[in-house]
Amino acid sequence: MQSASGTGAGDDRYTERKGDKVMNYGDVKRLAQTIVMRSLAVTAGQKVLVDLSGEVQPLGSAIVNELCRRGAVVQLRETSAAYLKALISGSSEEQLSAWAEAELSRMDGVDAYIGLRADQNQYEFSDIQEARYAAYMKRFLVPWHHRMAMLPSWLLLKYPTHGMAQLARMGREQLDAIFVRSCLLDYDRLAERARPLGERLMSTREVRIVSPGTDLTFDITGMSHYMCDGRYNLPDGEIFTAPLVESAEGIITFNVPTSFLGMTFEQVGLEFRKGKAAPLPGSSSRLAELLAADEGASRIGEFGIGLNNCIPRPMNQLLFDEKMAGSIHIALGQAFPMADNGNVSDIHWDLVLHQAEEYGGGELYFDGRLVRRNGLFIDDELKPLNTYAEE
Repeated sequence: MQSASGTGAGDDRYTERKGDKVMNYGDVKRLAQTIVMRSLAVTAGQKVLVDLSGEVQPLGSAIVNELCRRGAVVQLRETSAAYLKALISGSSEEQLSAWAEAELSRMDGVDAYIGLRADQNQYEFSDIQEARYAAYMKRFLVPWHHRMAMLPSWLLLKYPTHGMAQLARMGREQLDAIFVRSCLLDYDRLAERARPLGERLMSTREVRIVSPGTDLTFDITGMSHYMCDGRYNLPDGEIFTAPLVESAEGIITFNVPTSFLGMTFEQVGLEFRKGKAAPLPGSSSRLAELLAADEGASRIGEFGIGLNNCIPRPMNQLLFDEKMAGSIHIALGQAFPMADNGNVSDIHWDLVLHQAEEYGGGELYFDGRLVRRNGLFIDDELKPLNTYAEE
């Protein structure tokens, strides 16, 4: 795997702007307004569940203030990693189910949901017994996310912390600058620039991904696509579709670390045959266990292309990494309704491959035609996606 601490074109673009004052009162207020007015489009009288985890100040207060100013009916849910860890470790499946029933009732009649989380230690839950964590996922977390996804409007974002900066191998000020710029991107303009790419996806049959340790093809004939423009995640900036379930053939090696179900994988290698994934030789036994979780866990439910140039390199945080320009990602498991290939699973696990030259490079082909090389689009109508959306 190429080191996430390496420098390249993305870092140069950041350096040109690093003198900006970051995370000041104006930034926080603008971000809260963006969340309430644009992402969720909250109107007076709507019920909004604000779900806070960790030290999320001052943004948490700014969001609540903005919701109240708009006349929303705010419901608050606040948890801490320490209390949640104790609950997961000590509860039986019956206790978890009873807790889930009570918590899920919070979403009854809710019009919108905001999930704001600050992680000081991404590995905090790694010492929980696997069986305990799996029970928590099954009895609480998966039903919670399913219920959330059924709401008319929802948004997830992670607040920057010193722990996140350490994982990203950067200073806190640099992390804050990336967070502000990537969240406050002109997403309407980015979506307009991505329109030709969406049209390409609609007319494409075969997608091919080539990189070191990767040569994977799959069929997207007739599949819809969706441009992520800040309505469900911040930061955002990707376009995704899904392959026909049994069409994936070949191998792929993901070079961006990922965490799932409390487990961390530095690199994941998969071989697909008739759409079903198996671990490449030498993979962790935990990877095979995840792929065997259910029938859909070893099949692709999403194929995404990252378009956010304000995220200069891997951050070791999925909500950032899957939006990173020059990247592609594949999700094993449940498909999204916006591009539903029929794959059903209790999991949705995104895996990211960065194709910028400094991370090994690579090519993306649509029906045998080269679309992107080393993370940069090559056709004139797609080249605007290689630069900041606000430029």
